[in-house]
Amino acid sequence: MVVRFSLAEGGHFPKDTLKSAEPAKNMIFFSPRPLRLKSECRVKISLQERKSGELLSDSCCAVMVDISVGGACLVLSQMLLEGRHLFFSTLDSDRYHLVLEINNPGSSDESFSISARSVWMDSCHYKKLPAFKMGLCFHERQKKLFRLFKR
Repeated sequence: MVVRFSLAEGGHFPKDTLKSAEPAKNMIFFSPRPLRLKSECRVKISLQERKSGELLSDSCCAVMVDISVGGACLVLSQMLLEGRHLFFSTLDSDRYHLVLEINNPGSSDESFSISARSVWMDSCHYKKLPAFKMGLCFHERQKKLFRLFKR
């Protein structure tokens, strides 16, 4: 269908054109990015084999620099655990996922164990030292943990 439009017609589409217009079938709707909160929380990271549930014996520490209900951004000084790359071992992998141990920021008695997968990675400088940033997607939404950081 060809629609001719001119300012001579008053700058409006003809009425019959508007009736026959069909909405696009593959429209993408805007979805705002979830609220992210800045933090400086230390977390312990381990790799876990999905099928057996067995944690690899080695773990490392990272700093969670921001968190949302669905994910987080971590800064790490190393990316290898027992010869396995934390990012590539969990990126779209059925074999491993990450397990984060996070202490409750309001109480040292409570901690959270959260499973996640890697989504993106980049190099960076953190407190003037070379480091890696890694974006995570939690396997389950973490509303309770997010509320604790929101306080």
